[in-house]
Amino acid sequence: MPPKLPQQHPGEETERKTNVALCNNLIEAARDFLQIIPPSESPVWMYMVTMMELARRAANAPFKKGDLQRAFSAMALGGTYRVLPLWSTLI
Repeated sequence: MPPKLPQQHPGEETERKTNVALCNNLIEAARDFLQIIPPSESPVWMYMVTMMELARRAANAPFKKGDLQRAFSAMALGGTYRVLPLWSTLI
């Protein structure tokens, strides 16, 4: 018999902590995977890790309008992220 699912929303704080923990696990796995991919694929994979870090940052403390504008303005044509803004070091 499958486990019983929650019957009500766990609350924003619990959901935020769960999302951050999931992001942390995903980033850790992505960095581990980086060790086994060919060096030619490493730069592309680092863009993926950066994107995951941005998702973790958004899960931890949702973006404000100014943060979103800076993140979007720092994206290159094609959707790749070029620079890390100052706030990314606060994670």
